Amino acid sequence: MESKALFFSSFFFFLLLAASSLPAGFAGGGSGGGGSDSEVLLKDADLIDELPNQPEGVEFRQYSGYIVAEPVVNRRYFYYFVEADDIRPVSKPLMIYISSQKIDGPGSSLLSCFQQVGPYHVEDDGQTLIPNPYSWNKFANILFVDGPTGVGFAFSDDYNKDMYGSQEYWIISEMYHFILEWMKRFPEYKNSDVYIAGQTYIGKIGPALATYILYKNSVPGNPRVNIEGVLLGNPRMDEDLEFITKFESTFRMNLISEEINYGRRTHCDLRHYDFFKCWEPTGKAQYSLLCLYPNNVYQQMCPNINMDRVGLDNFKYMVYDCVDQNVAGYLNIPFVQTMMHAEKSTPWGPTVWMPYSWYLRVLKNITSSIPYMKAAMTGGVRILIYSGVQDEEVIIPNLTVIKCMNLTISSEWRPWFDNNVQVAGFTESYVGGLTFATVRGSGLLVMADQPKRGFIIAKSFITNSSLPFSKIA
Repeated sequence: MESKALFFSSFFFFLLLAASSLPAGFAGGGSGGGGSDSEVLLKDADLIDELPNQPEGVEFRQYSGYIVAEPVVNRRYFYYFVEADDIRPVSKPLMIYISSQKIDGPGSSLLSCFQQVGPYHVEDDGQTLIPNPYSWNKFANILFVDGPTGVGFAFSDDYNKDMYGSQEYWIISEMYHFILEWMKRFPEYKNSDVYIAGQTYIGKIGPALATYILYKNSVPGNPRVNIEGVLLGNPRMDEDLEFITKFESTFRMNLISEEINYGRRTHCDLRHYDFFKCWEPTGKAQYSLLCLYPNNVYQQMCPNINMDRVGLDNFKYMVYDCVDQNVAGYLNIPFVQTMMHAEKSTPWGPTVWMPYSWYLRVLKNITSSIPYMKAAMTGGVRILIYSGVQDEEVIIPNLTVIKCMNLTISSEWRPWFDNNVQVAGFTESYVGGLTFATVRGSGLLVMADQPKRGFIIAKSFITNSSLPFSKIA
């Protein structure tokens, strides 16, 4: 125990130095004890009687509101909590779903909630909720978190500083503080097994947050968070490796020519990097992919687009905007915001839900998640990395990151199945608790493209069971 505490203490020395630059008064801790009378009142106030236009027969409880993640500028993270659809939800694990599919920074978890993993989907009318048969709250309590400022409903009293002066270390510290404060409000879950989940950006935040929780757990007197695992959906984990290897993904998917890929291999390798010579194959590759949705290269364009009014420069954003618009329509209905206890106004104007802000700038302290994943696994945290094979950005980069971790294979590469007949993807497991799985027929949004397969992956990981084999194998 002593050596483990020393390991985490040394490992996080630099992180604590970064945290020391936080505004005075922010300790990043908390008592984590039972909820006070005031917290109980806040919890009662956060209860959602019923979401507008939700399906009939909903029996699980829902809560939403704000938790102060940083008190000096009153930085408030927004949460939406869905209890497990079970007669005794507290017996199920707690999944903290942090970020959505924004590539270069944090995005709103509510987008993933109402698109993919939550109990409802938003109809095309942008007003009606329909049941999600593959909701993850069938096997876990799900806490969706919007943060930092500029993401979803999250905000603070110092908008400009937060939008242009945040950094990843601060987000990790604030997320930890958020978790402790939320557990004060919901003390019945303070001893639950905790899993951190998300997409893309979670590849940077998730492993670091898990390691930070382990470090905090090792400090005498600190409240304990029972961190058990991290689920990384199509994660971005190492910027340098991704820059080099994503070309290999596009080449193997027949999206760029052999000549372009050869130029990339020759001039863009970090060991033999030539900026001007690298720019030529990079530019050609980007031009080839310009009219494709990079996170699902086989997905059709957004319907109902008048191409006479849409320029080529805007075309590449249309599929993504089409996916978001239904959720944005629902969450920006004033009555919906009232029922979800969103602030009626912010210091900079009326409340408008956005999946993320294009203006949000976060200092990237974390260039690679490899050391954080290794530290988390050393502390007993299991890790799942799953990737849709039609997302040209991640398959080869993810495999390269895993290879760089120098892990020992415990279960060799094999197919897994969604109905004992169809191959749903391939999987491999490693000593120490890491599992990698691919999802056929899916891009970045696994739960949107292949909801049943995404459900099987997440449930198998939470229950610590193997992905299904075929009965005929």
